[in-house]
Amino acid sequence: MFYKMIALLTLIFTTSVSYAGTSYEVISKVEGKTTSYMVTFGGGRRFKQHTAFDPASKKFVYLQWATKQPDPKPVAKIWNHETGEVTALYQFPGVKNPLPIIPSIKAMKVCPVTGSKDFEAIPRIAID
Repeated sequence: MFYKMIALLTLIFTTSVSYAGTSYEVISKVEGKTTSYMVTFGGGRRFKQHTAFDPASKKFVYLQWATKQPDPKPVAKIWNHETGEVTALYQFPGVKNPLPIIPSIKAMKVCPVTGSKDFEAIPRIAID
């Protein structure tokens, strides 16, 4: 029983307080249909990672590089006429067009798969 409690506390700690990367299960319900998928943000000790959503393939894509390497440079920037913000675009492997990064799960305000603002993100795996 004691070992189970230690294992449970370790799991809770590592999935709720993550300083490296975290994989989340995203659950979105639209018109009675539940959609669930995994997405990862951040890297670990050996690598860093940018995350983006490719609307053409309807999949999350990842740009990874070694921690000791310099961060990748954006290939383009776009200006948002509504907010005045400039957004950097990065070229992701296997994707035709450059994409903006999604910096964290908290920054994702809309589920890109369903288009719903009503979704749940549950941390499942801590990456270090």
